[in-house]
Amino acid sequence: MKLELALAQYTDALTKLKLAKSEPSEIEILHILVTRDAIEEALSDKTQISVERLAKLLELDNFLKQQAHAIARGGKLAEWRATFHPSTEAWWWFLEPTSDEEVSDSHPLDPLFNGLSIAGLTAVGAYMANFVQLFSTGGFGLFETLGLLGQGGLILTVIRTLQSTGQDKIKNLLKKLNIPPRFHSQATLGITAMLLLATVGVNNSLPKIGELYYKEGKELYDEGLLVEAKTEYEKAAKVAPQYSNTLIALGEIYESLGDIDQAKKQYQRVLEQGDPRAFNNLGRVYMSSKDKQSDAESLLRIGLKHLAKGPKKKDPQLNYELHLNLGWVLFEQKLYDEAEKELREAAKFNDELKKDPAKKTLPLSGGLAYCLLPEVRKKVMEGRKDKTNEQPRADDEKEKLDWIDKCKKKAHPETIAQYKWFIEKGKRDLAENMDTSGVVNTKPQPSTQP
Repeated sequence: MKLELALAQYTDALTKLKLAKSEPSEIEILHILVTRDAIEEALSDKTQISVERLAKLLELDNFLKQQAHAIARGGKLAEWRATFHPSTEAWWWFLEPTSDEEVSDSHPLDPLFNGLSIAGLTAVGAYMANFVQLFSTGGFGLFETLGLLGQGGLILTVIRTLQSTGQDKIKNLLKKLNIPPRFHSQATLGITAMLLLATVGVNNSLPKIGELYYKEGKELYDEGLLVEAKTEYEKAAKVAPQYSNTLIALGEIYESLGDIDQAKKQYQRVLEQGDPRAFNNLGRVYMSSKDKQSDAESLLRIGLKHLAKGPKKKDPQLNYELHLNLGWVLFEQKLYDEAEKELREAAKFNDELKKDPAKKTLPLSGGLAYCLLPEVRKKVMEGRKDKTNEQPRADDEKEKLDWIDKCKKKAHPETIAQYKWFIEKGKRDLAENMDTSGVVNTKPQPSTQP
C-alpha cells in the first residue's frame, strides 16, 4: 500500500538520522522532508489509515521535531520553501530551533507529559474511528453533519491537531491565557484528558443511543411500516449489539419480510440470555419446517419454563404467543388433545390483550388461537368418536361459531407464514377477514423511473 511504503521509507530515514554520529547533510535532510511529503499525500487515501499507523506516525513526527536544531542548521529550509512552495500545514518544511527561553523554561517531565498526550489522543482517535464506523452508514448522518466524512478523514483531523497548525494554535491559546511555556505540556495533557473523558462518555452512552433507535423502530413497527422499522432496528443493533429488545425486534422484522435465515440469527443471539421471547420466536420459525417440528416444540416448552421463572411470568402477550405456538405445533404433529389444551390457554390470555387505542386492533398474532380452535376441536372429537363413540356436546356448535366470530374480528397475523398457513389449509374464508397490516406495509417511495 502507498501509505505503508511511505511510512517505511520515513522510518528508515529517521532511523539513519538517529544513529548518525554527525550532523545530517542537505541531501539527507531533503530526503526526509520529501519522504514526509509522500506520507501526507498517501493520507489523502483515507481507506488506508489505521489507528496503529497513526500511532507510529505520531512517534516518528515527534522525533523529527526534536531534531529541529539539526534540520535548521544543516538544511536550506528558506531556500527550499521558496522553490517548492509547500503548504503551511506541511510543518516539516518550517522547522525552527526552539528558542533558548523556551528551552530554559521547560519542565523536566515534559517528555513524559508529551508522551501521555500522544497516547491519550491516539486513544481518542481509536474511539472516534469506532464512532464513525457506527454512525456514518445506514443514514445516520451524525458525523457527516460535522463534516467528518469517514474514518480516514477523522483520523487525519487528529493527526493535524497533534501537528503543525494544530499545535501552533494550542500554543497561541496557552500564551493568550498567560500560561508560561513550562506549563504548556501539562496544559496540553489536561486538554487531552478532557477529550478522552468526553469520548469515553459517548462510548458509555451507546446503549442509551441504541435504545432511542429501538424506540423509533418500535413506533414504525406498530404502524406496520416494517421496512422503515427495519432501518431503525439495524441502527440500534449496530450501536448496541447486546440489547436483546433490538435483536428480538429485528428478528421479527426479518421473519415478517420472509428472510428466515437472518431472523434465526437474531433469535439465536438472544437465546443464550434465556429470554423467553427468543425461545418463542425461534420455535415459531422452526414450525414452518416439517423436519423441525420437534425442535419447535422443545423450544416453546423451554420458553414457557423460562417465562414461569422470570420477571415476565404474568405478561399476557408472551404467555399468549407461547401457548398459541405450542398448540399450533402440536396440531401439526397431530397431538390434538394437547393442542386443544394449549390453544384454550392461549385464548384465555388473548382476552387479556389490550387493543391499540389508536387503531383499535389487537397486538400482532392476536386472535389466531380462535382461528385454530375449531379445526383442533374437530380433530379431537373425530378421534374420540372413533375410540369411544363420544358424541358432540350440545354447546359444541355454539362454541365453534363463537370462535369463528372472534377469529374474523380479532385475527391479526404477524408473519407471512402464519397467514399463508390458513390459505394452504383451505381456510380462505377466515384469511379474507384477517387484519394483515402487520405482515408487510411500507411507506410509498418516490419513483426512480425517468
